[in-house]
Amino acid sequence: MEASTLRWILIVVGLIIVGSIFLFGNPDRKRKPKASRRKPADLSDRREPTLDGTEEDRETRDLKFEGLDGEGEIAAQQELKIDRSDAPAKSAPPRKPAGPPPEKIVTLYLLASDNRVITGAELLQATVSTGMDFGDMNIFHRLPEGSEQPVFSLANAAKPGYFERDEWNTFETGGLALFMALPGPVNGLDAWDSMLATARRISEILHTDLLDGERNTFTRQREAQLREEMREYDRKKS
Repeated sequence: MEASTLRWILIVVGLIIVGSIFLFGNPDRKRKPKASRRKPADLSDRREPTLDGTEEDRETRDLKFEGLDGEGEIAAQQELKIDRSDAPAKSAPPRKPAGPPPEKIVTLYLLASDNRVITGAELLQATVSTGMDFGDMNIFHRLPEGSEQPVFSLANAAKPGYFERDEWNTFETGGLALFMALPGPVNGLDAWDSMLATARRISEILHTDLLDGERNTFTRQREAQLREEMREYDRKKS
């Protein structure tokens, strides 16, 4: 898979995690500010400022800044953190371009219902049954024959967004996210039909609720709207 494609998949997964906070977070639960444990200052120990200072303070100040033309100047610069170097600052190496961003991203969420969780064993069964492969970025992909660019991908909707290959026995999550980026290896409508069919099958296996990209219940009306968007996208690309 091309490096630019990997970078954009990583960006999309990050956006999915941010969006899924609204699914798994509790916005009504707010932390109350803790009362400060700081004890009030003892006014009897408060020292009033003086203009001249004590004799000891004056002696210390005189020793610290005495002889600024020699070692005292270096000490003073260190004391005040002054950088007098005339050397030009080193510029950071230029970043490699991430490639053009996707023209369109379509996302579907699968949210575990009835306060249950999706286990690693259940997830593996669902992905095997729907022909998805575990691969780049530690997420699942639907790869067309002869291409390394995925038609669509499946990520963890909770942090960290990916799956640990060696932790399937202990893995649990509250939701998953399927997403596709256009343009892709197949036209938009075919990619959408494939992703939607896979999402519905996984939802049946895992007993999850199917949500759209706005985290609303996925309806027939929303399905028809997205199909029309895919048709329009393909017409513009042809």
